[in-house]
Amino acid sequence: MTAVLGYMKWRIKPDPARQTPIRYVQCRNCEEKSPIEGSQAECDLWAMDHAGRTGHRGYREFAASDLIATPVRGPR
Repeated sequence: MTAVLGYMKWRIKPDPARQTPIRYVQCRNCEEKSPIEGSQAECDLWAMDHAGRTGHRGYREFAASDLIATPVRGPR
């Protein structure tokens, strides 16, 4: 049996329940990483503290935003 199913357009947008991206910083020398924070300033402070303790100077920042998919209403 064959059926033709309609399609629906979707939109991806930031999740309004989550205001800021989550982020952390990882050392490129030893792979130690900061706690997950919402603030870039907190991650920067962790990296500066880590650099002071270890002398490591290379870091990588990871940031992620929560997204939601919502159907687009109206004409296709």
